Amino acid sequence: MSATIVILSLLFFTSTIMCLTMTLAWQHFGRERYVLFWAMSYGVSVLQWVFNTLGVTLKSPPMMFLAAACIIVSSSLVPIGARQRARQPIRWGQFMLGGGIAMIGCAIAYSPIGTRAMQGTIASGYTAVMIAAAAAAIWPRGRAFKAPERAYFWVLVLFALFQIVLVGVGSTLRDGTGESGLAVYRAVLAIGLPAVYLAAGVTAIVLIAGDLSAQLRMLVSFDQLTGLLNRRGMEEAGARAVAHALRQDRRLAAVICDMDRFKAVNDSHGHMTGDAALRAFSRVLLGAIRKEDIAARLGGDEFCVLLVDASEHDAADVMERVRAGLEQLAIDRMLTGSISASFGVTALQSGDRGLDDLIHRADHALYMSKQRGRNRVTVWNSAIGAPSAAPLDPLAAVA
Repeated sequence: MSATIVILSLLFFTSTIMCLTMTLAWQHFGRERYVLFWAMSYGVSVLQWVFNTLGVTLKSPPMMFLAAACIIVSSSLVPIGARQRARQPIRWGQFMLGGGIAMIGCAIAYSPIGTRAMQGTIASGYTAVMIAAAAAAIWPRGRAFKAPERAYFWVLVLFALFQIVLVGVGSTLRDGTGESGLAVYRAVLAIGLPAVYLAAGVTAIVLIAGDLSAQLRMLVSFDQLTGLLNRRGMEEAGARAVAHALRQDRRLAAVICDMDRFKAVNDSHGHMTGDAALRAFSRVLLGAIRKEDIAARLGGDEFCVLLVDASEHDAADVMERVRAGLEQLAIDRMLTGSISASFGVTALQSGDRGLDDLIHRADHALYMSKQRGRNRVTVWNSAIGAPSAAPLDPLAAVA
């Protein structure tokens, strides 16, 4: 058995395993479309290696053309999947046009008028472009690389560079010069392709696993109704925020708030309207705070907010804007202004040991807001050890 057949067999089984693994991942873990397209890519590669083996053993140009056609389809599916993962638009027309031109080029290359240089460059050149496009789609926008993304990105870069090397070597092939030039091309292919192909498959699986892990963390730490952190997520993020503020001697404000008479909303208008009210409240809340601040739904109609580098009075100003914004909301069959909320505000103190200390004071301030008539912001006054009405309390001026 020749070394070429051994390598083709290795690539065949690698593609088969990757196709089956990704298909199972797609079926059982969320049915993400990008995973399906990558599974399809490896499925087409299985056919590619079959045609390639037949072409080599039978010295059949039609079989080699079919192998090249499979390469074009398979390599096109990789950036399509990567763009789906990144939630980027798929330019189907461009992929079809580029793939069609490459197909025609390969058909000519393996026809009687084709040349070895064409056979050695067209499919590899197209693959280099597609893999580079996939790497560009993997590059994160507006955030740092995750470790699996970084690994897959650099493997794709190496894969694209390897295909460029193949194009360079393939362009030197000449008809009628014997097997010497072809031997060099096959040697480069044999040395580099199994390594980068296997590395791309393994890092793709790691990336899929990393995405699945992130989804599981989202399910565990985020509230599915509002998209905010849940109680567990706030406990984890809040503990980090408090520890950082204490360590760096930075300010940190905490807010506990809940919607006024929310049970009556559910009883009068139904739970679907109640859910809509919770989502609307969350949108107003997120619109008032900054990206670095932390917001969570603790349960029911109770919410918690941590404002980084903010005093209790800064936080009270922000929550007053939220309170005023709620008065403009119109939800389903409810009249505008039917939704209101009460807020309790405090700030990190030197004696605090953790998030619970802030929550306790803010919760007590919230209780005072309820006692004073609801729909207001109350700040815990550390000087006297008791809650006081915030400066922007709408009833403070007449007190």
